[in-house]
Amino acid sequence: MIARAGLGAALLAVAALAGRDLVASQTFRAGVDAVRVDVLVTDDGRPVTGLAASDFELRDNGVVQEIRAVDVEDVPVTLTMVLDVSESVEGEPLEQLRGAIKAADEALSADDRLSLVTFSDRLDLQAPASEDRARVRGRAQAVKAGGATALYDATLAALLLQPRTEGRMVMLVFSDGGDTSSWLDPRTVITTAQRSDVVIYGVTLRQQVEQRNLREARQNQLERDWFHEAPASFGRHFLPLLAEDTGGAVLVAERSGRLRDTFVRVISEFKSRYVLSYTPRGVEQGGWHPIEVRLKGRRAEVTARRGYLRASR
Repeated sequence: MIARAGLGAALLAVAALAGRDLVASQTFRAGVDAVRVDVLVTDDGRPVTGLAASDFELRDNGVVQEIRAVDVEDVPVTLTMVLDVSESVEGEPLEQLRGAIKAADEALSADDRLSLVTFSDRLDLQAPASEDRARVRGRAQAVKAGGATALYDATLAALLLQPRTEGRMVMLVFSDGGDTSSWLDPRTVITTAQRSDVVIYGVTLRQQVEQRNLREARQNQLERDWFHEAPASFGRHFLPLLAEDTGGAVLVAERSGRLRDTFVRVISEFKSRYVLSYTPRGVEQGGWHPIEVRLKGRRAEVTARRGYLRASR
């Protein structure tokens, strides 16, 4: 457990504890033989059900791949909640956040696991991933607000603390404001997320971070280039780009009283996803693999990660 330590020191501690396994665990679960990709299909905002492998086309590095399985069964999920408890959350928003944690727990299935990380300018691993979710609920009630916001540092720490699991992993990152005190460059966080197989959802109360920012990031490569050239000036794109790269989304709660519904929506949406499996053919073994997923013969919105990093043999 990392309890209320400075985030810079905490990250060093995580790296020291994980050692070489840390690097291995952050390579997208492609292995040598198979790649698994979480895919959300929606029509007018509602999940599309009943699809089969033949309904999808998937390209890896531009090469069409044979999808050998589409899993829609209730695979156990590990949910990691990374929650901003800086000074601006003090009072009524914190009470609403506690209620949202409880609502998220109740939305999970019996065999799902839950982990809680809170942060301000400090990091607190409240509870590691466990099926003993009562511990998480208890820890959530004791959380206090205060301090500045180290969003980038906390997100990276949560990624590095992800457990090894054959199940599906989703991370919910909540912050009500921009980063004010991180040690890390946000580009490092995004690169690490690209190497993981975690789907990341951002939840925010900030009105300036809207879904349009995610659409701009998808449609305009210049926005992405600007962020990577000057992240301090384009920090508002951090969560949208992080979500897009991992196949997630950014949801904006209109007010703190909507956090419960928003957290539950994240879980419901994630559980409605398809898991496509394929063995890469006709592409290089190692390096960055951009992927594209679309539907055949019908119109719907398809959301999936932008790609994965695959280790060489």
